[in-house]
Order: sequence, then C-alpha cells, then structure tokens
Amino acid sequence: MKITSPLVRKAAMYHYQDVRERLEALNRIGIALSSETNLSRLLELIVKEARHFTNADAGSLYLADQDNNCLHFEVAQNDTLEKRADLKPETFKPYSIPLTKNSIAGYVAITGQTLNIPDAYDLPPKADYGFNRDFDKRNKYRTKSMLLVVMKDTEGNIIGVLQLINSTDSQGKVVSFDTSIEPPISSLASQAAVAIKNAQLIKEIKTVFEALIQYSVSAIDARSPFTAGHSRIVAKYTMALARALNHTHDGPYAHISLSADQLEELNYAAWLHDIGKIGVKEGVLDKRSRLSDAEMEALTNRFEYIKASAISETQKKTLALFRSEGENSEKIRQLDGELKGRINQIDEGLTFIKKVNASVVLSESGLKHLEEIHQREYTDLDGQKRTYLTDSEFENLSIRRGNLTKGEIEEIRSHVIHTENIVDKIPFTRHLKGVPVFAAGHHEMLDGSGYPRHLKADKIPLQTRIIAVADIFEALVAKDRPYKKSMDPMKSLAILREEAENGGLDKELVRIFIEKRVYETEEDG
Repeated sequence: MKITSPLVRKAAMYHYQDVRERLEALNRIGIALSSETNLSRLLELIVKEARHFTNADAGSLYLADQDNNCLHFEVAQNDTLEKRADLKPETFKPYSIPLTKNSIAGYVAITGQTLNIPDAYDLPPKADYGFNRDFDKRNKYRTKSMLLVVMKDTEGNIIGVLQLINSTDSQGKVVSFDTSIEPPISSLASQAAVAIKNAQLIKEIKTVFEALIQYSVSAIDARSPFTAGHSRIVAKYTMALARALNHTHDGPYAHISLSADQLEELNYAAWLHDIGKIGVKEGVLDKRSRLSDAEMEALTNRFEYIKASAISETQKKTLALFRSEGENSEKIRQLDGELKGRINQIDEGLTFIKKVNASVVLSESGLKHLEEIHQREYTDLDGQKRTYLTDSEFENLSIRRGNLTKGEIEEIRSHVIHTENIVDKIPFTRHLKGVPVFAAGHHEMLDGSGYPRHLKADKIPLQTRIIAVADIFEALVAKDRPYKKSMDPMKSLAILREEAENGGLDKELVRIFIEKRVYETEEDG
C-alpha cells in the first residue's frame, strides 16, 4: 500500500487547480479569439490575452509574408511605457523586417522553434540571432526575459510569431518565463493562428465585396456624365459627418457614438443609395433639355415640311390665277404676302420652341403662346390633318420649371424603390441588416414631404438622416447638371440651413456638418 504525505497531496491539489485554471483561461481566450473577426482588433486581443496569461509586461505580434520574405510587425504593447509620466511612449506604426534568422522573431518564424530567453542582453554566444537594443535606448526600457512562439495554422503554415517580454511575479519583479507555460502558450498561439487565418479570409472577402460594390455603383453613376462620382463623394461626406458626430460632446446627439460595425453599415448604405438608378432610363436620367436632340430634329424637319407645303400650295394657287387672270393679278400679290406672313409665323414658332426647349422656366405668357402653336394644323403626306406639335412634344415643352414631365419625375423618384429591392436581396450579415433601409430612405424628409413613403422624423433612422444631408449638399455643389448650375459651397450651406429650419433636414446634423467643416472633406481628398 502506497502512502502519500499531506504535503505531496497538497502540492498535487495546487498543481491540479493550476492546470484547471490554465485550461479554463485557454478556453475563455479561444472563445474570445474565435468571436473577433476584425483583423486589427484580433491581433491586439491576441497579444493582450497572451500577456495576461503569462503576466508579461509587454508583447508584440508579427505576421509572416512568405511572398515578400518578410515579417510585418503589427502590434506592440507595453504597460511600463504606457504608465511612464517622464517619457511619452513612441507612437507605434506597423513596419516590416526581413525574414531571416538574424532577428529573434525571424529565427522563430523560420525554425518554428519556441525561444524562452532569460535575458535578451545575455544571449548564448553561438546563437544565430541577435537582439537589437535601439528601442530600449530610445525609451529607457530594459528588455530582459522573452518568450517567442510560432503561430501555425491547421495545415502547418506559419502565420506569424507571438513575442512576450518581461514576465513579472506577484511583486512586479521581472523574472524568467516559467517553462511550464510554454505548452499552453503554444496552444494559444495555434488558436490565434486559426483565428487570424479566418479573419484574413473574411477581410479578403470583404475587400472583394467592397470593390464589387464600388465598381458597380461607379459604373451606374457613370451612365450620366453629370452624376459620375456622385456615390463616392456622398459616401465620403457621409462618413466624415458620422465621425464628426462621434466626436460631438454637446447637443442632442452627445450620447450617440456609432460603433465600427455601425460605421461599416452606414458606409455600405451611402455607397449603395443610388444603385436603383440602374432601373431608370438613360434618356430620363441624362435629360439635358425638354426634347432630346432626335426629337428636336424631327420637330425641325416637320416645320420645314410645313413651310415647303405652304410654299407648294401657294405656288399652285398662283399658277392657276396666272393662267386665268394674268401676271398682274391683285390676288397673286395677295397670295405672295400671305405666304411671307405664314413663313414668318412658322419660323417664329420654331425659334420660340428652340428657346423654350433650352430653358428651365416657362412663363404664363410663354405657355399660352406654346398652346397656340400646338393648336395650329397642317396636312401631312397622307392628307391627314395634324397639329404642329405632337401631344408628347407639347407635354415636354409645356413644363413650367425644369425639363422633366410628371411621369419622368416619378420614374426618377422610383430609383429609391429599385435601390431597396436590389439591396434587400444582398445577403448581408446581421450587423449590416440596416443597409437596405438606410440606403432607400435618403430622400425622406423629417416633415413628411419626402419620398417614396413620406415618412416623418420618428420613422427616419439617424443613419438615413446623415446620408440625406450628404446627398443634398453634394447635389448642390456638384458640377453643372441639366436642371441646375453648380452652386457655391457657402450658398449650398445656407440652403441646408434653410431646409433644416423648414423641418426637412435634421437641424443638429446640419449644425455639425457646418461647424465641423465636414463640407471640406472632398476638397481635402
């Protein structure tokens, strides 16, 4: 019978408890890593959790780039320097180092070997690697104990290197990393590698998805030379206004702070807000005048035919009178005068129509004159009586303001419905579920005067209101369009204020847009 002393049993119990706590910690860390898909945040989390697990004062993370034979230094954390009041810590910026055995991190990446170094200033004489003390000198820091483990994915590919610096005991004294910690840290590194691989894959997919959206939307914008680049610029204003909102600490939105996921959602919505214009005919979308060039050419040819018919008809009457009454007939001179008057009337009518076609405003008297021209009749080649203008031509020419008929206005307005239908079919992840609603509502006004659903303030999300401000401002300052001239930024801002005062736009967002100089975003490029 084997007898175990109380001290041995107590030691075994502590060892068991320590192992159990480490396993629980690893499990907790694994869950945390697997739930984070943002690559930048994930890398920071890996170093933070590994440091906590090993009581390390500092830590770094390198990602391997086999194609370029280098390591990307991505993360640097250091508690001591963060707490130092006498020295402002360096602002870390990621950079690359050659993938060679000369550096400690490079050696671990190439060999796959774990390094547990008691003192970085006292390396083995025959070591292939060396320690660069420049960082310590610049920051008056002393790197001593180091633990470096390679991060490999499930296929054995090297993802990077996790580097931990200066393990501390319960009194805060720097000590060597316990060798017993190496297996769990290697396990953590493996979990981290898988999480990084997944995050990189998600990032690549997202990059492709964003490029596809931006290319598609830009191609749709480019259908019209007047709107090329519109969605890109609206997205820039939108995101600049959202960031300004996040940094506003007064007013009704002082408590609002859009998260990274919400900003991503808003960015997609801004880019996609006009994608529905693919469902609007180019002739309507890019209508420069009341009648198209082809329609105007057809109308001009008709008026030339009407003149030719008048001349031909008069010549026939003149010939008949000449035969019956001779060349000095008073009736012949009367016919000649009537022809000149009719020709002048036809020419004057065509000149007036051309003027109306190029204008954006039609007066009451102009409308009456247009109606008079429309009601005039001529006989076509088939002997049928026709009005000088077709009903379609008259409808387009008689528009009091702008160059779009009511039907064309409704067709353009329908782009928001098309946007919602198109975007709603994109299988967005859960945190992007608001994109269709935000994108399709950018023409809704807080007072209910917008479209397509005439929503009022309490039904219009903040994100939609942000896009609305950005969209209207871009439309005002954009280069000349068929229905408007490019407007001075200051005058455009005045219009935004007026729209806000009248209850259409969000007053607070307009205030932030102006006071935070969000309108200068595109100029800064």
